[in-house]
Amino acid sequence: MKLIITFYFLAFNGLLGVWLTYEEAVLESPFKTASIGWVVNVPNEDAIIIRGKDNNWKQWYKVDLIKNDTTLFLDSAVFNLNGDDLYISQLLFSSDAKKLLVRTDSRPIWRYSHISTYFVYDLLLKKLLPLSKNNKELRNVKFSPIGDQIAYVRKDNNLYVFDLKRMRERQLTTSGSETISNGHFGWLYEEELTGFDGYRWSPDGKSISYWEEDNSMVKEFSIINELGQYPTIKKIRYPKAGEQNPKLRIGIVRVSGAGRKWLDSARVDDDYLSWMEWINNDKVAFLKLKRDQKSWDLFVSDRSTGRSIKVLSEFDKSGWLENHGQIKFLKDGKIVWISENSGYKHLWMSKHSGSKVWPITEGKWEVSQIVRIDEKDNLIYFIANRESVFEEKLYSIRLDGTDLKLLSPESGHHSIRLTGSNNYFIDTYSSVDSPRKIVLKKLDNSETIRFLAKTDMKQYTDYEWSIPKIVHFKSIDGTVTLDGVITLPPEHTFDKKYPVIIHGYGMPGTQKIWNRWGSTWDQYLAQQGYIVFSMDTRGMSGRGEVFKNLSYGDMSRYLAIDQVAGINYLIEQGYADKDRIGAWGSSGGGYFTCLMLTRNAKYFKAGVAVAPCTDFRLYDTAYTERSMGKPETNKAGYDSTSAMSWINRMRGSLLLMHGSADDNVHSQHTVKFVQSALRAGKNIEWYLYPDRNHGIYGGGAREHLYKKMIEFFKENL
Repeated sequence: MKLIITFYFLAFNGLLGVWLTYEEAVLESPFKTASIGWVVNVPNEDAIIIRGKDNNWKQWYKVDLIKNDTTLFLDSAVFNLNGDDLYISQLLFSSDAKKLLVRTDSRPIWRYSHISTYFVYDLLLKKLLPLSKNNKELRNVKFSPIGDQIAYVRKDNNLYVFDLKRMRERQLTTSGSETISNGHFGWLYEEELTGFDGYRWSPDGKSISYWEEDNSMVKEFSIINELGQYPTIKKIRYPKAGEQNPKLRIGIVRVSGAGRKWLDSARVDDDYLSWMEWINNDKVAFLKLKRDQKSWDLFVSDRSTGRSIKVLSEFDKSGWLENHGQIKFLKDGKIVWISENSGYKHLWMSKHSGSKVWPITEGKWEVSQIVRIDEKDNLIYFIANRESVFEEKLYSIRLDGTDLKLLSPESGHHSIRLTGSNNYFIDTYSSVDSPRKIVLKKLDNSETIRFLAKTDMKQYTDYEWSIPKIVHFKSIDGTVTLDGVITLPPEHTFDKKYPVIIHGYGMPGTQKIWNRWGSTWDQYLAQQGYIVFSMDTRGMSGRGEVFKNLSYGDMSRYLAIDQVAGINYLIEQGYADKDRIGAWGSSGGGYFTCLMLTRNAKYFKAGVAVAPCTDFRLYDTAYTERSMGKPETNKAGYDSTSAMSWINRMRGSLLLMHGSADDNVHSQHTVKFVQSALRAGKNIEWYLYPDRNHGIYGGGAREHLYKKMIEFFKENL
């Protein structure tokens, strides 16, 4: 059977010039974009597993990418348990591709982590077995490198392994409690530092290195759910800026038999242990990051003794170091990592001792990810923005820094996925004027094998899609060139001045302007008669350390100043009605909106802030302090950054919307802002969505949010 993962066509019954309805913009998009669906790589093969679509969603298919053939891989009957079909939320292969780890009945813990029920499906025996006698409420479940064992964390916050040959479980740790976690992280590390995965298998599968995290000294934040007859309270160990962080240490435990070693330098009381990996069967490397995130030290530890040696250090006196975790050890002991030593993020190499370091890549551009290191051919494959700050693409270079090659030359922003054999890659890309394409390419020379999927452009032209334009303009002080993207109404004319909605973000070290296909919501706003505009301000990423570090100590300064340059550009070019400027955004974009309507109040008539961070004293340590320091040492910076400090300037209309169960940016931010506005005599509208998290999804909440947003702009802008 031939590959059927291309795209779908939408019939318009001969209609031309169709405009988006609200329902199409928010609830069910009329556009079918190129997609190959949910993809699971087959180990060591150039093949993927995909889930069936529509009525076939219970079926799983194997796609041979080279032969371009699709065959049935698993029928839904395989996952039928006692007459009920299991709803599968994840499939993972063992390294030998003989077994599958099957996840079902998933319930979220935080943003990424979950509690789930797990099964093992033996592809040779064609048998579905529960993972242990009690396969429910497991978290962070992983095959061993050999595939004969599976490790996981139970509800007691201890680490366990299950031997698939002996069908026997063994408990590896005993210190787990409500405040101590082994192999799994609490809120702070999951959200800001490492993700939820708190352990690593050794390459031979005989040992596990793991973090033990102690949150007992971290203050609790309470979230109240009032939907029941009596309110319930959920408490989160959440360290706000300036407060006590969790304590951590790293240990190594043998999977069979006795034996545990605590690594002698891998303990922190207030700093961070932000990265850890096995180098080989005998050595573990870990990164110790200072709390101010201005410096880190890389250590290598011995499995048998726990003795640690510092091999590498890095420091940024003017800003902070990115916690990217891009560190690779070669077989000869050399270290390759992404360093900010040159003022731009580049590939660097070091001797195993750290006695000598040197760059592999150089220039006024930045590397964001190491994709693969091929030691046999002395090649590194990596993602960088060398061609344009608005485009990330795949490159290769020799370990000695020669023979740099661009492997994804097509215009636009690219995302890369290697096949299981590492011989090919799936290249997904788009640009502002060309929707998503998905292409299979050969890794060593970027030869195109075939298009896996293309998006039909006609469906967008039938809806009078307005192609965004990337624009450039000078800062107010004339020292730098700033970048933005503008989407005009389909019937735009320079004989008319239009209201503007600025979709903002602007958090330090982030980037918003990319050469990629735009959003349906932006198009809907444009068709409603608004110009939609976004920009990158000083303090954001992709343009070197000097540019990024301008946000250090006061993330609001250039965010406010540079937005004025963007507004002036829109006015000077004849686009904007200067008396009808609005703003909206979510999370950091919610903060942006509150700041614009207060600090930059004379430029803004209306704003919609979703889940806004209004005062960074209320946000977490790791995120806030990396660019702000501690509140006690930077009072002026925190005061300047707080949107509430500028509340007396406010003159426009502002709508705030927040989920009451937001564990990330607590609804406390909105409540405090509203209180500040009331005291200042300012008129604020606000909605608190009951028991909704940071994304404000479910039960009609999302639909209400966007409908209220457009109604608010129509009434106030």
